[in-house]
Formats: sequence, structure tokens, C-alpha cells
Amino acid sequence: MYVPLEYSKTNFNSTTMLKHLFLILVLAGSYYLWDQRPIKHGVGITAPDAPVVERGFQLSEHNKKHYTLEPKFRLNTTARVISNKRYWFDEKSELAPVDFVLGWGDLSDERVLDQVKTPISRRDFKIDVIRLPMTFSEIRDNLLYMHAIPANDSVADQLKSIKTGHIISVRGYIVDVHDRADVLWTSSRQGKKAKLDNAQYVLIESLDVLD
Repeated sequence: MYVPLEYSKTNFNSTTMLKHLFLILVLAGSYYLWDQRPIKHGVGITAPDAPVVERGFQLSEHNKKHYTLEPKFRLNTTARVISNKRYWFDEKSELAPVDFVLGWGDLSDERVLDQVKTPISRRDFKIDVIRLPMTFSEIRDNLLYMHAIPANDSVADQLKSIKTGHIISVRGYIVDVHDRADVLWTSSRQGKKAKLDNAQYVLIESLDVLD
């Protein structure tokens, strides 16, 4: 059957373009997975100390875009990133673009983390246990779940580069958040204490990636 030359060239160009596009998508996906591979430290506790959470300080409300942040506790912690998730499009992504589950003590040891996973989804996390190396109460006592609010552009850039397994030092404030519609997002508390294993909105003033 005779095929017009012009049609044949058009069909060839479209097929070639699709192949190139597919190859680009495969390469981009492969690079993303490679870049997000977890940091390994081997056996042993990598972040021994629990966070320092303090009340009794004086700090005025902090405004960020159209949000008002009301500090409740001062936070200083060095912990291991057990899991993290970046957001682009949900209602909180403009304020808190990344969520983290951080661990310390036994929950920073790869022998334990091989058995305990904390996947994050839809601004919440769950605990999946392959084999119970610690009780659920002990696991929850050794983790912090936070919606990370960068105080400046430098911290915002650092947040994007953090991987699972990194040891990070965070200094800032646990806050409650008022949006422009006067909707209140509250950091979790139990009595007068921050309940770290539930959602905490953390205004990060300084961030260091130690390893």
C-alpha cells in the first residue's frame, strides 16, 4: 500500500518524540529514586538524647505570609530522620512543605529501624512493625512527628535536601497556627506538655545536617 511521504515522516517524528519523552521520564524517575536513597549508619544509636522542650519564655507572635504563628514551646533537638514527605499542593504546603518523623535513643539504631517503619501520608503517619523490638509505648516515647515550617529561605532550601537517615539538629518553636480565615491548627498537647508523637507545627529557626 502506498503511504504518502509527508504522512510517513510525521508519523516517524511523533513516534521518535514519544520514545525520547519516555526515556527522559525514566531517567528522571531513576535519578529521583537514587537521590532519595536512605542514609545508612550501621548498627548503633546515632542520636542518643531526647529533645529539650521548654516553656516559660517570652516571644511575640510570628507572622509568615498570611499565617500567624503563636509559640507554645521552645524546641532543641538532635535526632535521626526516620521518614519524611514533601508536599506541593495541599492546604498546608505553602506554610509547612515537609513532614518529618524524627527518632532518638533506640529509635535511631538501624537494628530497630529495620523492624519499625513510620510511613507518612496525608499529613499523618502510622507505625508498621515487622518484629517488635520495642513496645509501642516505647516507640512513641522516642519519636517526634512535625510539620516543618521554615523561618527563612535558607532553612526552606535545607529542608528540601534532607533524606531518611540524616542526623539533623533543629532549633525553633512549637507553635499553633492561625490562618487568614481564623482557622486554628493546634500542635498536640497532653495537659501542659507537648505530645511529641502527635502532630507538632515547628517553626524552624536554624537547621543543621550533621551526617
